[in-house]
Parts: sequence; C-alpha cells; structure tokens
Amino acid sequence: MKRSSFRQRIAWWGVDRALPGGTMVLDFLEMRARYLATQRPQLDSHTAWLTRAATIRSRVHRSLGLSKLAAYRQGLSAQKTGVLERTGYTIEKVIYETLPGLWVAAHVYLPAHLNIPAPAVLFVPGHWMENGKLEPDIQICCANLALRGFVVLVYDPIGQGERLGDWMEHGHLEPLLIGVSQAGLMVWESIRALDYLISRADVDKKRIGMTGASGGGLNTFYTSAVDERIAVSVPVCFVTTFYQMMTAERDRNWEDGVDLCNQVPEVMTYAEMSDICGLFAPQPLCIIGGLQDWMFPIDGTRTVYRQLQEIYRLYGAESNVKLVEVDAEHGYSQPMREAMYGWMMYWLQHLGDGSPSPERACELLPEPYPAALTYIAPPASTDLPILRQRAAYPHPNPGWCFAGTAPLSCGAAITQLARRLAAEVPPPELPDAATWPKQRAELLDRARALLGNMPEREPLLRDRTYNQVSYQGLFAERVVFESERGIEIPTMFLTPAEWQRYLPVVIYVDEWGKQVGLENGVIEALLQAGLAVLAVDVRGVGETAVSDFEASTNALMSDRPLFGQRVWDVLRAVDYLWRRIYISVQIDKGRVGCLGRGVGGLICLYAAALDERITATVLWETPLSYHQLLLERSSFPPSIYLFDALNQFDLPQLMATLAPRAVLIADPVDGERNPLEEAQCTALLQWPQHVFQQLRAKSKALQVRSATQEGTPPEAMAAWLKEQLNT
Repeated sequence: MKRSSFRQRIAWWGVDRALPGGTMVLDFLEMRARYLATQRPQLDSHTAWLTRAATIRSRVHRSLGLSKLAAYRQGLSAQKTGVLERTGYTIEKVIYETLPGLWVAAHVYLPAHLNIPAPAVLFVPGHWMENGKLEPDIQICCANLALRGFVVLVYDPIGQGERLGDWMEHGHLEPLLIGVSQAGLMVWESIRALDYLISRADVDKKRIGMTGASGGGLNTFYTSAVDERIAVSVPVCFVTTFYQMMTAERDRNWEDGVDLCNQVPEVMTYAEMSDICGLFAPQPLCIIGGLQDWMFPIDGTRTVYRQLQEIYRLYGAESNVKLVEVDAEHGYSQPMREAMYGWMMYWLQHLGDGSPSPERACELLPEPYPAALTYIAPPASTDLPILRQRAAYPHPNPGWCFAGTAPLSCGAAITQLARRLAAEVPPPELPDAATWPKQRAELLDRARALLGNMPEREPLLRDRTYNQVSYQGLFAERVVFESERGIEIPTMFLTPAEWQRYLPVVIYVDEWGKQVGLENGVIEALLQAGLAVLAVDVRGVGETAVSDFEASTNALMSDRPLFGQRVWDVLRAVDYLWRRIYISVQIDKGRVGCLGRGVGGLICLYAAALDERITATVLWETPLSYHQLLLERSSFPPSIYLFDALNQFDLPQLMATLAPRAVLIADPVDGERNPLEEAQCTALLQWPQHVFQQLRAKSKALQVRSATQEGTPPEAMAAWLKEQLNT
C-alpha cells in the first residue's frame, strides 16, 4: 500500500480531534477495577488467611515471573572496585551480575565502629533516574543509617544512575510474552542484592530491613512479600489501593507511555495491596505516605492500612504494623526518613520506641547531575545557565563503581534475556490427523485463557442505526452495537444495493480504525467484488481512540487484557451480523469472512480461531510469530503483548486451528514492520502448512503473498475472499 501522509496518519490515530467516545475504554477499565476490588473475601480466621496467603504468594510469583528467572540464581561475580572514606562511615563500591549481562553498580555503607555481625538495610532508589544511588536524599538516608550502626546496600536500579541508558528501559514489553514483568525484573535484582548482603560476614542474616520510596517503595512492597529474609519492611510513597493508583494516573499515560513498573500482570484479579502487604505478616511493617502525594493517594493508603490491620490482628500482632502520614509530596522527605530510622532502630537494634529519630548532617558525594537536569521536578528560571550546558553533564564522579567502559546496556540485556527464555520453551510436536482434534482443543483453551475472562455470550444488548443511505448502487449504514455493558462499537455497514439475493459479508478490522479502510481502497475493492462489508472500530480505536499504552497496561493488571476485549468485539460483530434481520439488503450468514490489517490481523486471527462462523480470514501486514516481537524497540503497540503467551503457543499454532477454513496471509511483516521474505514465511508457517495438509484442506486454503514493492493490491485480497466465500 502506498505510504500515507503524516496528516492522514494523525487523523487515523485520533490525535487531532476530540472524540466523544474517548473516555469509554478507561471508564470501562475503572469499572472493572472497582468490581475486582469487591471480590476480596472477608477473613474470619487465621487458618482462612493462611490458605488465601498461599494462593496469593504463588500468584505474585507468577505475575512477577520469578520462577522463569530462578535458573539464573547462580554466583553473583561480585567485585569490589573501590573504597571511599567518609566521616563516621566508609563506602565500598561494588559491582555484581544479577542476570546474564545485567551488571549492577552498588554502594555498601559501613559504620566506622561496626559491631559484627551487624543489622543491615537494603535501600532501593525509586525513579531517581539520572543520579540513582548518588541522589542527595538517598545519600543522606543511607549515611544516616550507617551512622546508626547499620550496614546499608544501595544499588542503581535498571536504567538509572550508572546504568542510565534511556527511559525505555523502564518499559520493556518483550519479557511479558515469556511471562516476566518489569516489576519482576526489579524484584529479582533486590533478591540478588539480598544474596550479596547475606554473603558478607559483617551482616547479621536475621536482621535485614528494606526500604525505598516511589519505585523503591514498589520494589520493597513486592520483595518483602516474596523473600523471607527481610525482617523489617518500610515501603514509602507507594502503598495505596490498586484502583486509586490507576485512577490517579488516568490520562497521564503512565509516565508518557513508557513506565511499566507499576502495572503487574493480573494482580488485581487475586489481591488488593493489603493482601500483598499481608504476606509479610506478622513481621514489622511501617507504611509511609504523603498527604500531598497525588500519584499514590493517601485515602487509598488508609484503606489498605485498615485492611492490613485485620490481617495482623489474626496473628495477634497489631503493634507490628504502622501507618505514618507526612504532610509532603511524593518522594522521601526528611520527616519520612526520620520515621523510617526510628522503626528500623526499634525492630533491628532494640533501640528507642519506634518513633522518629532526628536526622544528622553528613558529608555527601557530589551528584553527577544537578537537580535542574533530573527527572524529579521542573527547573526554575534561575537554572537556565545549567539547562544550556546539558552536554557538560554528567560530571565524573568518585562514587561511580564501573571502571572504564560500562557494561552492556540494561535494555539490550533484557531483550537478550527474553529471547533466551523464549528459546528454552520446547517447540510443539507436529500433530497427525488422529491427535490433532485433542491438540486443537487444548490450543483453543489456552487461547481463551490468554484473552481473559470474557463475558457470557448473551444476545446483543442493543444496536442502533444512525444513518442510512442508498445511492447509485451502494447501500450504507452507520451502526453502533453494544459489545457488552459500557462498550459501544461504531461500525459502517456497506453493501452493493442488491435486493434479490443474499450477499457474503466481510468484517474489516484495521489497527487504526475503520476510516482507514475507506482511504486505502480495501472497502471499495470488497464492494466492487460484490461483497458486503462491516467495518468495525474495536474499542479504543478510531472513534473511541485511547492511548494504547495506558489502556492496555491498565487492563494488564486485570482479568481482561485489552487485546482480548478487542477480540470479543469482533466476536460480537459476528453476533450482530447473525441477528441482523431487516427488510433491506440481506447478508448470507453462512458466508462470513474477516480481513484484519496490522494488529487488526491478529485480532481477526484469534476471533476466527474461536468462532467457526468465520469462513475465510485475511491477515494483512501482520507478524507471523511472537518471537518476532522480542525486540528492544518493537513497532507494535503494547496491547498485543499478551502475558505469558509464548509459554502457551506461538501464532503459527493458532493459525493451524483455522484449518480447513481458508486463510490468506498478505504482506506479512516482522516486529519492526519490515516485509518478510518468502523463505522466512515458509520457515515460520511449517506448522500450519502441515496441519492443513493433514486435514486435506482444499488447494490454497492456506495461502501466502509475500510483500512486493507495492504490496498486495486490495483488489487481489477482495478477489480471494470472493472466491473463498462463494465456494
């Protein structure tokens, strides 16, 4: 297809205009989150909680992907690269490898007068991106803990500090396909940090605390739930309800469509934050929240705390859990730090009564980036001289741990890890005609599970016709049908004005919406071939356009992935066609095809696999394998990254479930949307080709048209559909 103009593409995306349906998808997701929160069971006994806790712990492990990473829990290859002498403490500079290619830069703060073995604290920075462990507030905190007699390990998280690459290192999609989340990678690095801490002779393995704010609070929250070596936990500026966390970020696109740290797969389906905190019970837990923290609202923090008190009460340990509210914005302010010092001292050193301990002045290392050049807050007008010298930073820093060339970037290492994990999944055996029915049923069950908890297949709730035109041999309607409660799907129904026979019909699903079908010539070609067309805007596309990143990652936390919701919309489009009985142009309900472009092709593939009423399917400009999406920079949107998909099947196996129904693969592409050569297609499609042959499907039932310079003409796809739907 001829490349569209930038103006056209902006129009397709819905960026250039207000859309009346633009709030629908996010409203629906919030409604789902509210519903899931009501499913939390009331606890009536300690035994009931222990049973529930075991299930939650198992599911948290799965959501994070920790079992996938366990094979890499080997030696850390730790190296000490330097020592810095400070007043009252020293800092050891350490590097170690948490996963293949993922090297961490860390500081170990050691009190000058160390009583061995000493209590220790693992401090995890939040999204202090540029300075990481050298951010002044973090240095002050770690130094004050050391001055109080704690060994402190603080490390640069992925994509921060010395490991700073680019912002996308906090938003890797490719591990999702193999069952690993961004939060899981973060937690894994804290688990490995604990491995390093307990390997030290100067650390008391039974007296280890953990704290961090924002992303560090998130890390503390999940790591404390899964690692029993943590004795005291203080998550800061993170704990609230999942619903309030999600709604606080509404229309902000989760840090500009990049940050995947908060959106843990499926977590809202089995737990509230209080339940995950409850996995730490009855160990001492202090939650610190900011009254002015808009990202993690304090009202939700209070709700979590009330629920958490119920869990601690089952252990008879109400005094072991505490909520500290500070009149501050998001961060790790001095009053928050002082509250943490007192809690750690009380529980790990038996000093004080747990109330705040005043912070002491200490000597800090210079930060590599001045505050004006960091992610934390907008600069002041007086910062203009610094802003105009951005290229001069970062300044070389005595606190850096890597000597000479830094290791492989975090992003590249994460992509390599995802590919390595995917390569370890054993390929399915080619079936024969006898074993295929059972294997096909299992594949379809897995596909349904991946797509999420779809509603009951009840009659359509409502459909409405807003406009109808019959002019010069064309019959056209603007129709909206309700796919499920709260979701209205805009469509265009177009057909040759034939009044004496039933016409085959094609459902058209485009990645950018139905309007594109009018502009690229596909709908016109289908009509000229004598086929009716139902062009559909699945939810979040076209007239109801929404940020794919925000909507899909919100849905990732629920039991309804956005991609699965969109497949449901196509299934309901089939339902609409089947119940369509008007005294007007009629369609042949036994001859329904679908044509999907880009992501729309994958949506049509899943819909055709699940609905036998779809007779013929065209996948246009669509990837042929999830392996092709294991890229550091994919050109496809987040919604197609179904969690754990590659551990269930790959796309060629799903294509095989359509046999012996007809499938045309037109202009297939890779994860960067580059055309695939014929040899690549042949290799990828060995599985479905084998199944089609086993089932003795008719000639060319599975057909591939590799992209030429101009691509497959719309007329060729229309002619193929006409042939398949008329035989």
